[in-house]
Amino acid sequence: MFKQIPIHKNEGQSDIIPLFAGEERCKKSHAFGPHIRSHYLLHFCLSGKGVLRDKHGEHAVGAGELFIIRPDEVTRYEADKDDPWHYAWFAFRGNITVRFDPLPSVLKTPEGIAERLCALIEANIEGPDLYCAFAYELSHALSLDCESTDTLARVHRYVRYHYMEEISVDNIAAVFGFERSYLYRIFKQRYGTGLKEHITAVRMRHAKELLAQGMRVSETARIVGYADEFNFSRAYKKYYNKSPKADRCK
Repeated sequence: MFKQIPIHKNEGQSDIIPLFAGEERCKKSHAFGPHIRSHYLLHFCLSGKGVLRDKHGEHAVGAGELFIIRPDEVTRYEADKDDPWHYAWFAFRGNITVRFDPLPSVLKTPEGIAERLCALIEANIEGPDLYCAFAYELSHALSLDCESTDTLARVHRYVRYHYMEEISVDNIAAVFGFERSYLYRIFKQRYGTGLKEHITAVRMRHAKELLAQGMRVSETARIVGYADEFNFSRAYKKYYNKSPKADRCK
């Protein structure tokens, strides 16, 4: 299936000039390029997967992600040979493109964005207004996601500097102004592990080092943020599959 909608231009609009949008269920190993474009082109992977190649290298792209093709850059993209992607695309010019310049080649698609674009395509919308609104919404959502990503690096550092205190996911979420479940989700997406598990891992690594230096279990527990020695010993045994006493250098 291949469908592309030409978008009627609004000459009075300079911030965003939508050009065309489309959707395709690609065949296995279907490829496009190498090619150079004079406009921005965003692809939203709805299902399946594939690979983008640009000046920054090779990028795997899967469902729920989008990739950015910038003007005057050589790009090539190819559907997976076993699970080819189904994607939608949106091409545009205008002053708004400066907001996309610093972004990486592949990004997580903000919630609801791809569905909004597909709805416009399926309805055969050719007027520019709804596509302009879509572009502004996307730009805003991506800027918020980038701010969240920067804040996640601060969260990561916060754990490194405060692991010896009685910190938890709840109070870290409060410190950084996140809702608890949202912080858990985006932290795991970024680092591949939950925030609670990350706190435990940092504490356990430091505990192992202290025990190897001969520190008593009770002192080690207190230093790495456990008020209760029993809870520390239980956590240590769960993490390393042995008691902290077994690792203490005598």
